[in-house]
Amino acid sequence: MSKVSDFDKFGVEAMSKDEHNGLQSSLNEKCLCAGCPSYVEGDENIAFCFPLTGASTAIKQEKGCMCDGCPVYKEYELTHGHYCTRCSQLCQTYKTELGAGHE
Repeated sequence: MSKVSDFDKFGVEAMSKDEHNGLQSSLNEKCLCAGCPSYVEGDENIAFCFPLTGASTAIKQEKGCMCDGCPVYKEYELTHGHYCTRCSQLCQTYKTELGAGHE
């Protein structure tokens, strides 16, 4: 059976809550989500690619995607997109690799 660490590009499995919160804050500063055509104001966190952020509660329609040009995407060698509506890198990888994940 695969483990989270097999797919987790951010290393959240080994992080404390404080480390997770610190990285979330750092990613929020680097990411391009707020400038994306799909972005809608209203989410506490951006950097939707990060596990535990979850998909946006405000974005209901995909109008474009800037993920592959984002510094976070490049730094962590991410492979998916539309994290704001489809869920995090980890979740999308689980869905494609194992046929599992949350909606």
